Amino acid sequence: MIQIRNLKKRFRNNTVLDGIDLDINEGDVVGIIGPSGTGKSTLLRCINLLETPEEGEITVDGTAYSLSAHDRRQTLELRRQTGMVFQRFNLFERKTALENVMEGLVTVQKMPKEEARMLAAGELERVGMTEWSGHYPKHLSGGQQQRVAIARALAMKPKLLLLDEPTSALDPELVGEVLETIKDIASQGFTMMLVSHEMNFVRKVATRVIFLDGGKIVEDGTPREVFDNPRSQRAKDFFAKMHLLKQPEYTI
Repeated sequence: MIQIRNLKKRFRNNTVLDGIDLDINEGDVVGIIGPSGTGKSTLLRCINLLETPEEGEITVDGTAYSLSAHDRRQTLELRRQTGMVFQRFNLFERKTALENVMEGLVTVQKMPKEEARMLAAGELERVGMTEWSGHYPKHLSGGQQQRVAIARALAMKPKLLLLDEPTSALDPELVGEVLETIKDIASQGFTMMLVSHEMNFVRKVATRVIFLDGGKIVEDGTPREVFDNPRSQRAKDFFAKMHLLKQPEYTI
C-alpha cells in the first residue's frame, strides 16, 4: 500500500497540485490523464523528489516520508522505492545497454559487479533487449533506448514504477514497441503510475484512472467509469474534445 497525503506544489503564484490524496494498492496500474498543464508530470516528480512540494507526505509499506522537509538520506531511500522512467531516456552515452542497467545497482545499491550483471541481463531480457545488450545508445532506436530505460528502472526493484509520458519523445512508428513492453510489465503485477496522452492505451492497460484538473483529482475510477461515465463536466468536455479531434475535418 502506498499513500499520498496533502500533496501541494506551487510554481510562483500558480498552484499546480492542490492537496492531492491518493491510495495505491499493490498491483495497481494507475493511469493519470487530463489537460496539459494540470500537474500530471509534476505529481510523479514530487513523488520521486525531483521536485520539492510545499507540503505532502508519502507512506510506502508503512514507512512515512516527508516530501516537503527531507534530507539526502531520505531522498535516496525514497528513490530506491520509486523507479522513474522519463520522457527522454537519460542513458549514459558511453555505457552499453547492459552497463546502463547495471549502473544504479553498482553505484547506489553497492551490488557486486557480477551479480549486477546477471540481474541487469535478466531485466534486458524482460523488455526484449538481450540482443542489443552490448550496444551503445547511439546505435539504438528511440524505442530501444526507452526499453533499456525501463529495464534500468525495474532492476532497482521499486515498489512503485513511475512512467512520465514514456512515448512522447518517440517517432510514431516506434511507439507501439514501448507500449507493448509496458503492457507486458503491467500484466506481471508491477505497481505503476503512468502519465500518458495515449488514451486508448491507458484505457487498455490501467486498472484505475485518475483525471487531474486545476491541481485536483476530479475523477477516480476504473477505465470504464472514467472514460464512459465521467461525473465532472470538465472531464466530459475533455473527452468530447478528444473525440472531435479524431474526426476528419471534411468528407468527400
